[in-house]
Parts: sequence; structure tokens; C-alpha cells
Amino acid sequence: MTRFTPFARVLAPLLVFAVEAAEPATAPPGLEEVVVSATRSGDTLEDTPISVTITADLELRETDITDLEALSDRLPNAQLAITPTNTFLFVRGLGTGSVRSAEQSVGFFVDGVFLGRPQVALFDFLDVQQVEILRGPQGAVLGKNTVAGAVNVQTAPVSWEPEGYAEYQRGSDGRQRRRAALSGELVENLAARVAIANVDEGGFLFNTTQQRDDLARPGRSGRIKLAWTPSDNQSYGLTFQKADIEQRGDSFELSQASDETLSLYRQFDPQTSADITDNRTHTDHRDSGADIEGRDLILNAEWNLAFGSLRFLGSRSRQSTVADFDVDISPAPFLTFPSNEDYRQQSAELRFDKLFSWGDLSAGLYYFQSELDLLADINAFESGLGLFVAPLADNAIGPGVGSAAINLSGLVASPGVFNTQQTASGTSRHRLIQEQETWSGFGSVRWDFRDIWTLRVDGRYTEETKRGDLGIEFSGASGPLLGAALGEEEYQLSAERTEYDFSPRLSLLVELTPQLNSYVTAARGFKSGGFNNLAAVPERAEFDEENSVTYELGLRLSPVKGFSGELGVFKSDFKNLQVAALDGTEFFVGNAARANIRGIEASGRWQASWGLSIGFALGYLDAEYEEYSNAPARADSEESSQDLSGEVLQRAPKYSGSVQLGFQGLMPTFGLPFALGVVAEGASEQFLNVDLDPIDSQPDFLRYSAFAGVSSPSGRWNFRVVGRNLSDEVVRREAGDIAIVGAHFVGVFPPRSYAAEIGYRF
Repeated sequence: MTRFTPFARVLAPLLVFAVEAAEPATAPPGLEEVVVSATRSGDTLEDTPISVTITADLELRETDITDLEALSDRLPNAQLAITPTNTFLFVRGLGTGSVRSAEQSVGFFVDGVFLGRPQVALFDFLDVQQVEILRGPQGAVLGKNTVAGAVNVQTAPVSWEPEGYAEYQRGSDGRQRRRAALSGELVENLAARVAIANVDEGGFLFNTTQQRDDLARPGRSGRIKLAWTPSDNQSYGLTFQKADIEQRGDSFELSQASDETLSLYRQFDPQTSADITDNRTHTDHRDSGADIEGRDLILNAEWNLAFGSLRFLGSRSRQSTVADFDVDISPAPFLTFPSNEDYRQQSAELRFDKLFSWGDLSAGLYYFQSELDLLADINAFESGLGLFVAPLADNAIGPGVGSAAINLSGLVASPGVFNTQQTASGTSRHRLIQEQETWSGFGSVRWDFRDIWTLRVDGRYTEETKRGDLGIEFSGASGPLLGAALGEEEYQLSAERTEYDFSPRLSLLVELTPQLNSYVTAARGFKSGGFNNLAAVPERAEFDEENSVTYELGLRLSPVKGFSGELGVFKSDFKNLQVAALDGTEFFVGNAARANIRGIEASGRWQASWGLSIGFALGYLDAEYEEYSNAPARADSEESSQDLSGEVLQRAPKYSGSVQLGFQGLMPTFGLPFALGVVAEGASEQFLNVDLDPIDSQPDFLRYSAFAGVSSPSGRWNFRVVGRNLSDEVVRREAGDIAIVGAHFVGVFPPRSYAAEIGYRF
């Protein structure tokens, strides 16, 4: 198995080479030219006193990074894995996990607008300018539950001069992608930008039970942006964007099952196995999959007045998700999990900015309101008990298989006897209607009190109210028995919770030399509590808010002889840390008492005048529970809980990051510009579930991607080929236990793939 150690061996000489290189070089643009748009205050990277990773559009296109999940593999201390109903956004070992009624610990923004549903991260990057990952608590500046960090997708701006592009890609597993954008002035003072994308693919998992390809995610997206500048002192913008994704089939496969369970499953599909390296799955649910639709309307305005500038940012969004999955992840027609989710939100922010001779001042108000209507059923024998019984009755099954059948259903009368009168279809229905309203006021002061010293104070006061109506009811002949097998009970609960918070951040920035800057930051983080959409019992229906204090020290180096870089160290202490645990079939949020997190993040780039470039982004993380005595027990334990005090957090690998090598030049004879590159990305071992079961962990991995491209002398035409995961590593995005059948499952990242793309830009 590939270990992380070779990654370190490859990295060490590259770092030495990058630091010691004395070859005169043409420096890339300085750090001061990069604007962190997520802050909405025009802050440049060197003025931002936190750890930030910014990936520009060119790098995304060169290596075929089309979504947030693929980008996270390049980033230190960031693990982002996404499925239609399960989204994991973890930064520095912190994340809420897959709970559809809970906002993430890592806030997701598009053009500075907070989007409250984790599924929005599924959509492909469409016509972006850059993607920003901000680490650490961002509540003082961004608000809305960004206790672990924030992701901001900054889309390409409207241009007044005509420009555009069209690209077509063809790749492995029948993948085809078409993208295009066009921007320019419509009439005087009015310009527009239109972007569209269409993706189709066949899927990389073959379902032996259904004899079809699974895990395809075709999608369509589009965006229209308008910019109107009636005068030099005012400007307005309007954006409408729409995206649809269809997932075909389940995204999971068995990773471990007993011989008895496999013998039972093979009565339905003889090819059933628990081998996760064969790119095969075995599920019977022919309707499995999901459809996700998203709509967003964004309005922004800016007025430059005599006493300062005033800005408005408002939005209305709606997202619907219809999903249906095979809960038991097997060829047996046993449990299915259909769900319908409708989510709406609206927000408004009014911000005032004023420049002074000594610095600047910002203040504003923010309002957010959302409604979530979530209905999720767990169905047993939805197609009738006969389909489950017939394959067993037609085969001479031994006692072992018969016992496995009893353990599987928990609804069968006695070994070898299937009583259709006592056992019929049943449903456990979960319903949550949640309303949320948030008000906050924020302010920021930047004081340049010396030539090289800058003091910055940010703060935000928030009042948030959530109202929830939720519960479980059983229906059908076996509904109550199904609930008992899942550890559920019927209940109805109406509750309201209001929380108040003040999140301050204090930063000191120092210019040590014209090329070297440093910062020291102390920040308090807060994440609100809420309601669990699939709590098995009423005692788990609510979870409490969490709080944190983070200290961070950083250095940023502007290009010196072609080398630039960033180094940061941090420490965070958490109280009431929210953690997501698997509750039989779905996740619920609970609270750990205390956790401590420490780490280092380093990145750098060296660019030579003759075309060679070397880059790296590395992270070290030491994240553990200081106190967590009531943690969920492992599936094979006879206890209901365990003490994880002193143990590592889930999704918190000690080492993570990437190294990139690239070269740009002119082809001999033809004189055409070309570019080549290779990327190594990896992470050390990490647990994927809060119970820290080694069966559901991801071992150390290191995988490689590469690209090669050529363009016309004018740069208008370009052609590139990209290979992803060339080492064909099996990397798990998700893993867990199927408690009701005593097995385990995984969801994996795509295997080795290739793609070729041709494009035209003007």
C-alpha cells in the first residue's frame, strides 16, 4: 500500500531546491495584487490576517478541477467530500458532517452570498475567477456559522470589452463537458455576462445487480450577470443562476460483511463482494439516485457618497433535492430511503465603508431568513416481501444463511420460516419543518498607527432564532417492528431556540521588510445549535451551540528571486464541539465537551524566468478531544457509548497537502506555447467516522495527476489533456457501518481517468 513517507521524501529536496535557487527570475504578480473577495472589503491577501488559499481560474482549468471536492485534495488541512445527501466540509479537523438540517461549520459562499445548504457544493465551478478557502473562525467578518472556515466561489466579473470562450471536453466513463461564456457591453452603461455548462457521463461504478453503470452525475448550469453604472458614483449588479444535477444510482459499496451476510446477498446477486478495488457495486434499488435543483438571485449595489461608500448585497435562493437510496447497500430488496427536501432562503446586507488618513472604518447590518421542509422515509420491503423471500425459498439455504436473513430483517418470525402474514412492508417517516431568522450588526476598524504597524479590530453581534416541528411516525404492517430494529420511537416535537453571540477578532499586522509581512490574530468563533432531521429518539432532537477561541501567527513573503510563500501556525480550543454520528441509517449532531486543535500550514511557489515552476501546499494537524466521555460506540461494541477523551478527531489527518511541478515554453520548430505539469497530492491516515472505527478509516495515500497543453501563438486556441489519479489509488470519501445488518460501506473517489479538451478564447 502506498504510504505517506514517499511523499515527504519527494518534497524535501524540492523545498531545498526552491529556497536555495539563485537563478534570476521573472517574478509572478505580487501577493498585494490578489484580492480576497470573500471579505467584501477589498482586502488584499497581504492585508488579510488569516490563513487563505486562493486558486485562480487558470490553475483550475489546467488540471481539470471542476468542483470543490476535487480542489480540496490540493489544500492543506481541508477535507471536502460530497454526495447528494451527505456533504462533509472539514477544515482543520472541524466540520458538522452530514446532517441536512444543520448548517456546516465551514460556510459556503458564492460571490459573497452565504448559501445554507451543503448540496450547493455539488455544482460544478461555472465561469469562476477564483476559489478562496479561508481557515479558522470567520464569524467576525462573515458571520453565519463559519466557525471552522469559509469557502467563497468568486465568479468571473462582467467585462465591458467583448470577451468569451467555448470549451469541449471528452473523457473517461463517457464524460462530455461543454462550457461557454460571453461578456460585453449591451448599451451605454449596461453590460452583461452569460455563462452555460452541460456535463454528461456514464459513471465509474458498475452495478452487477442492475447491470448498469452507477454514480454518473450529469448536470446543467447557467448564469446571467448584469452590470449597470448610470454614473461614476453608483453601480448596480444583478445575477441569476440556475443549476441542476442528476445522480444515477447509489454512490456506495460494501467494504466488509460476514461470510453469512455475503452468502445471503449472493442468493440475490451471485457476484456480490466486499471488494472496494473493483469499481463494482451491488444494489437492487433500480430507482436509486437524486435530482438537485438550485436557483439563486443576487442583487448588489454601491454608492460612493461624500461621507463614504454604501453597499448593498441581497439574495433569494431556493433548492430542492429529491433522493432515493438503498439503505442496506445490498442486492436484497430490503430497505430504501426516499426523501424530499425543499429549502428557501433570503438575505440582505447593508455595509458602510469610510477611508481616513489613519486607516478605515466599516459597519453594517445583516439579515437572513430560511425555511426547510424535509421529509424522509425508511421503507422496509417496499416492493413486497415476496421478492425478498423467493430467492431464499428457491435455494437450499443453510442455517448460517438463514440466521443472516433473520439478522438482516429483524422482522422474520423464525429461522428458515418466512411468514408473509406477520411480515409485510412498513415505513418509518421522519419529518422536519424548520424556520430560521438571523439578525446581526458588524463593524471593523483598521488603524495604521505606524508605517509598518496595522491594528485591526472586527466584531459581530448576532441574534438567531430557530423554530422546529419534527417527529417520527410508523406506518404499514411492519412499521413499528422496523422502528424497533432501527432503534427508533414515535414522537412529535415542537421547539424554539434563540441564541445570542458576539464574535470578536483582534489582529496585528507588521511589515517586517518590504517583501515580508507578518500577522498575529486572536478570534472567537460561534456556531448555533439546532434540530436533527433524523433523530431516532426525542432526546437527540436538539443539539447545542459550540464556541471556540483561536490564536494564529503567520508570515507572508512577496516574490524574492521568483519565490513567494506563506507560513502559519495556529491553536484552537473548542467547547461543546458539534460532532455528527451515524444513527443507524442517518447522521445526527451531538456535542463533545472540549477539543484542542493545533497545526501548521505552509505554501510556496518558485517561478523561474525560463519557465519552470515549483509549488507546494502542506499542512500539519494535531487535533484531539480533550473531553468526550459519551461518544458513540463502535458497531461491534456491546456498549452504547465510549470515552474518546485524548483521541484524535475524525477527518483530521496529521499530514496533508500537495506538490506541483510545471513548465511553460515554446515548442521547437512550431513556435507554439505549451505547458506541462504534474501534481502529487496526499494525506496521512484519517478516521472517517466519529466512533474512530479502524474499519471505516482512510489509510495514507499519495496520488498523481498530470496535464499537457498547447495553444496558438495568440493564445486564442488551446488544447490540453489531463490525467487524474494516475496511480489509481482507492481513496474513500465516506465510510460507515450498516448497523442493522452488521456490515460496513464506503463511497470512493473516482479511479484513474483521462480527458482531452479543446477551447477557444477571445
